[in-house]
Amino acid sequence: MYAFSRNDNLNKHSCVTCFVKSYFFCRFRLVFFMSPYYNDNGDTMKRTTFRYPKTKTGEKTFRRIIRHGKRLFAKHGYHSTSVNDIIAKSKIASGTFYIYFDSKLALYLYLLDEYKHKIRQASTEATSDLDTRYEMEREGLKAFIMYAKKDPLSYKLIWESMFVNPDIFKEYYTSFGESYTRHLLPFVGTGEVRDDIDLKNLSFILMGIANFVGLEVLFMDQAEEKDIDRVVDETMKVLSNGMFRTDKN
Repeated sequence: MYAFSRNDNLNKHSCVTCFVKSYFFCRFRLVFFMSPYYNDNGDTMKRTTFRYPKTKTGEKTFRRIIRHGKRLFAKHGYHSTSVNDIIAKSKIASGTFYIYFDSKLALYLYLLDEYKHKIRQASTEATSDLDTRYEMEREGLKAFIMYAKKDPLSYKLIWESMFVNPDIFKEYYTSFGESYTRHLLPFVGTGEVRDDIDLKNLSFILMGIANFVGLEVLFMDQAEEKDIDRVVDETMKVLSNGMFRTDKN
């Protein structure tokens, strides 16, 4: 699940929704990234911007904002968290937040796309030396679960987007599904994946399995890697053989 091939393009621009544009603003040594999709009321068609720092001091401040923003969004929800809350927890001056982010939504979208990037990166690293789709699905699923176990706040943040704006939630999973479909297609050609099923539908089935199998692990008390391997193997058994018996007798 979430298994992307070694050719997946994971450059720095993929951390912004739908591969948004960037440009340099040298006076402040910041990199500007813009998303054309949402404003702070959840409406569309306004460019929401964040500026990535290019100094070590700026990087520390930027990461502090990210860290506390993520925790506050996960604990209180997007709508119950204010920019002032984030500023207070980050222990920064009021204007410092706006050096890096246009708005609370800009910070939220940055976090959402950072998760997307990290999940893809974890999957790609786990599957880069593999050849079969079966192996890629198994190791991709395990990599996703290991990442979710390491950072369980990712679930809360991603699902919170449904309440921030349904279009953000839709875009998150639609873009994942499109990428998934592209990476499944070559294995139809090799004969490993059946040619009589809808790959778009299959991509959403696999994402759904990954999400809820991941939750199964998170619900365990102190799950170890052997527990994750067991869950992944059981999942792959269903993918390989189906859930229905074919021997009627």
